[in-house]
Parts: sequence; C-alpha cells; structure tokens
Amino acid sequence: MDGVSVVIPAFNEEDGIEQSVGSVLRVMQESGIDFELIVVDDGSSDRTGTLSEAAGARVLSLPENRGYGAAFKAGIGRAKHEIIVITDADGTYPAESIPILLRDLGEYDMVVGARVGKHVAIPLIRRPAKWFLRRLAGLAIW
Repeated sequence: MDGVSVVIPAFNEEDGIEQSVGSVLRVMQESGIDFELIVVDDGSSDRTGTLSEAAGARVLSLPENRGYGAAFKAGIGRAKHEIIVITDADGTYPAESIPILLRDLGEYDMVVGARVGKHVAIPLIRRPAKWFLRRLAGLAIW
C-alpha cells in the first residue's frame, strides 16, 4: 500500500473536530501507514476549519455549505493517494477501525464499515430506507 488519504467532511463541528482529528492522527501514526488527513470545512460558520488545522489536519475550505456529498467529493478530488478513507467529524466511526478496514481491503475496490450492535440508534424515519438498501445490496451480491 502506497498510502492513504483520510477525508473528513465537516460542517459546524467545532465541538468535536479536534478530538476526531486527534484520534485519526494517533491511529494512523501508530499504524505506520503513510497517510494524509484532509478535513473539508463545508462552509462552517464556526471554528471548524481553524481548529482542524491547529489539530494537525490539512484543511480544504469551501466558501459555502454544499452538503456532505459535495464535501467528500471535494476532499477526494484533492487527495494525493489512491486509497481513500472517509469518516465523520463527530467521531461516531472509531478511528481505531481504519487499519482494520485497510487490512481487509486486500484486492477489493472498496470496503465499508458499518455501525452495528445494540448501542447503535437508527432514527425511525431512516429505517425503511436502510432496510430497502440492505435488500438491494443483497441482491447485487448474488
């Protein structure tokens, strides 16, 4: 593996971005994998970008909020490595899982981590769509 670009889309995440950036930096440095960390500040009106940079991330600042998808696409567009890891700014995905996902990547084009277990709360309104997507993905595999 030549290296990994970790992209964190962030909008008004000043309360948790330093911890998220710090966790990713610590885990990736301990892993020994060459990496870069890009926080995409998606038009935040708070100190998300400033705090991210101070914590050690490279920051890509978008002039206005364009949404999660546009932010992670912007980060991918600026990534220097072919392998991309996308994680959330609020720390809901544990940074400690990144090396495990990378290990499991092998010859696959993509691996996806999922929040599972009894402590994961999926909002009621999102459950039908998630059920449908799981069924659709199951059909695509066969």
